[in-house]
Amino acid sequence: MIAVIQATFNIEITDLLTQGCVNQLNAIQTPYVLLQCPGAVELVGYSKKIIDTKKYDAIIVIGAVIKGDTDHYEYVCQYVTEGMAVLSAQATIPLIFGVLTTQTEELAYERAALDKMNKGKDFADTAVFMVDAYAKA
Repeated sequence: MIAVIQATFNIEITDLLTQGCVNQLNAIQTPYVLLQCPGAVELVGYSKKIIDTKKYDAIIVIGAVIKGDTDHYEYVCQYVTEGMAVLSAQATIPLIFGVLTTQTEELAYERAALDKMNKGKDFADTAVFMVDAYAKA
């Protein structure tokens, strides 16, 4: 079972990524649960709680951080990236980092749109691959 955690901040983007991810998990008949949290920063703490339940084979975090007019973008990106890296190194299950960090909303849509490169599908495929790799390690 895979936990998919979607940040709802920038939901227009994260909904598309989540849809691509869930569509792929359904297509390859992989069980999952969809969870939500308010934003990218909260993905770190929530992922730790999910890891601690020992119920899941992998976690996919989905978020979108888009640069604005303040330094907040840099702080959020750094916190989420470093936080997930630390969790990933400590966890006994794979954590898939599906957080877009883009300069513009247009670039985020380019990576999220279902009729474009939708990275959500890639997140699902990576999770399934890594669950298998961890099982063989």
